[in-house]
Amino acid sequence: MAELNTPIAPSSFYLEIKGIAEGEEAIFKSVNIPNYQPKVQGGQQAVGTTKGGKTIWQVNSAGFEGLFNFDCVCIASGDGSSTSVKMYKWFEECLPASNGGKSKWRDSTKEGSITAYDTDGKEVARWDFLVAWPSKYKCADLDITTDSYIEETYTITCEKFNRTK
Repeated sequence: MAELNTPIAPSSFYLEIKGIAEGEEAIFKSVNIPNYQPKVQGGQQAVGTTKGGKTIWQVNSAGFEGLFNFDCVCIASGDGSSTSVKMYKWFEECLPASNGGKSKWRDSTKEGSITAYDTDGKEVARWDFLVAWPSKYKCADLDITTDSYIEETYTITCEKFNRTK
């Protein structure tokens, strides 16, 4: 009988983005992992039939559809060294000039990783990403009837996203 492997139970994570959010000072509230959606070809087309009259269907994987996206959330801060300010400056660098940005997308792509840790602080899983840029920004609505901080959500788009541990 096969032995049950120990499931991963992360208690914390760290999102590192080279040149933007690295070192102990970067703080994120949450991050999600992208969904992989493969493209397929020939799913509803018959390829042929056999002598016994059995129809043969073929499904071929054609790679993955487009780019990968993940959202990360940080708490808004006015401090110039805060994660939220650094993330917004990166977003501005990548934003087209027609939208008020600096149009430096090509020079501003980054690489990084998302690392999950167990309760002992041991790394239990890691995903690396390459050629990444912030493609969307959303600030939480301002509402004085709640007792929460202002959250900023950034959608990070990347060309490669792989689990490495």
